[in-house]
Amino acid sequence: MIDLHLHTNHSDGTDSVEELLRNAENKKLDLISITDHDQVGAYYELENNSNLRSLYNGKIVVGSELKTCYDRVPIEILAYGIDYKKIRIHEIDMQKMQEEIMEKLKSVARSLGLKFDEKNTYIDRKDSMKQFAAFTLGTELLKHEENKEIIKQIGEFEPTTFFRVHQSNLDSPFYADETFASIDINELIYRIHEAGGLAFLAHGFIYPFKDRVKTIEEILSKTEIDGMECIYPLFSEEERKIAFDLCKKYNKYMSGGSDYHAKNKPNVEMGTGIDNNISIDLELVKDWIDKVRKV
Repeated sequence: MIDLHLHTNHSDGTDSVEELLRNAENKKLDLISITDHDQVGAYYELENNSNLRSLYNGKIVVGSELKTCYDRVPIEILAYGIDYKKIRIHEIDMQKMQEEIMEKLKSVARSLGLKFDEKNTYIDRKDSMKQFAAFTLGTELLKHEENKEIIKQIGEFEPTTFFRVHQSNLDSPFYADETFASIDINELIYRIHEAGGLAFLAHGFIYPFKDRVKTIEEILSKTEIDGMECIYPLFSEEERKIAFDLCKKYNKYMSGGSDYHAKNKPNVEMGTGIDNNISIDLELVKDWIDKVRKV
């Protein structure tokens, strides 16, 4: 069994690299990838501490989950097999950007009559629970029972889905344009290839596109992307089938993962997803996995 979508506390996961590797070993995963958001710090940590790597007997594909956008909607690309010392990650002051987004989101919340505690709604990039405005505010809004009816009216969410359901949704009052902070999808794919890696569309069916299937097909057919994440805990069986069929149609590689964040996504287990709803066999990646860089 494999899991090619895992996060540590180098981005917004809560497991340290050590904790994640021990977990992967306990679950007897054969192959994993640490794919922190716009980060490769876990791989420098592995390089600098040889004892860490010995905690896990499987293979580790070098990876990262990188931000871009398509049709004004923020999306992510999974970069696999990159040279983590050469990948050109888009640089931006994330603390400042998330602080600005937080102020906008709080202003909208006030206008809608939603209650929240100011002392809990701040950004701290060193705290995995406070790195992103959407997650932080979404968590806070759900604490207040008096917000329940308003949330029903504007669109229900969980802390981990506030970003997709509202902040990146053009139809939501909470929409906040982040496209200025992203590089073009074609430039990102170029940078991944430049660093010796393969580019995969991450969790395509969770983005708030007007027509998800049509847009995913456009990305697969009109860019130089190499593949797509086809198995993901939030995909329905129908969506998985569509993903498989589109990859076959456009001769793209397939991948899959849990999007494990430990305490930040407490219902998602490494390797098995939500209530054991995923199980990814090595067969899924057999046509590309030997071509990419591992540590």
